Amino acid sequence: MTNLRILHDNAADRAVLTAASQAGALGPANLQRDAKGAVLRATGTAQTIVAAWPTQEAIACVALIFTNMTSSARMRVRGYARPADAIPVLDTGSIFPCPAAVHGSFPWGVLPLGWNAYTPGGVNTWARGGGADGVAWFPSVRVRKLVIDISAPQSPEGYLEISRLVAGNYWSPEYNAEYGAQLQLQDSSEDYRTAAGDLKTAVGTTSDKLNINLAHLTPMDRARLMRILRENGKGKAMLFSLFPENPDPLLEQDHMLYGKAGNLDAVATPYFETYSAPLQIEGI
Repeated sequence: MTNLRILHDNAADRAVLTAASQAGALGPANLQRDAKGAVLRATGTAQTIVAAWPTQEAIACVALIFTNMTSSARMRVRGYARPADAIPVLDTGSIFPCPAAVHGSFPWGVLPLGWNAYTPGGVNTWARGGGADGVAWFPSVRVRKLVIDISAPQSPEGYLEISRLVAGNYWSPEYNAEYGAQLQLQDSSEDYRTAAGDLKTAVGTTSDKLNINLAHLTPMDRARLMRILRENGKGKAMLFSLFPENPDPLLEQDHMLYGKAGNLDAVATPYFETYSAPLQIEGI
């Protein structure tokens, strides 16, 4: 099993972004904002996003956070060492960024074909658990330009919209998080009783929270984690994946969050040259 990955430095925020199309004022600048309602909306169900940097960046992951893509959506990522290059140093080919459950893993007819861990829907559903995240992992390369082609012909809305672009390198500890990770669905809805005694609900918003414990950190991993916590604190969002590239796509989808550290607890030294730290991530 691949160890957890934390993408803590989003190189996409330093890039100049362009898009093949946009609806009105909903342009690529919104991909650099941590707001669900700020989206890049294409005029159709296909989009090409280009990210360019003045110097080379190390990239090992591209993720599209909060989208209306379904499991049939396709994505291709190409990376170029120099903006004018014709031959890419990275080409993922056409992949499924938010794939469906493995065929035959669940009883036939119990759930619809093509289902995954996400609830399809446009931006108006994202505060209540709708939307999907798409991700591509690959060996780290140094590039000055990324070209990201996305196609989602079965999007019910008739257009493609994306809230956040994450691209960069990630940190992965030598020893994985210990068993007992807790994934919690947070719902701010409140129940109340009317004068007639009926139980009603004031509907709120939902979000995910993941609690893990890094019980065996090497000296190098401890130093890397401390640097991440100092640089990001509780205010800067990170991409966190507990089961990256897992054969069960639903497991990866449920345990991949784009969010912020919900705690800055102590890093302990339980025994010589071994360190431990709890980590809590709250989805934005």
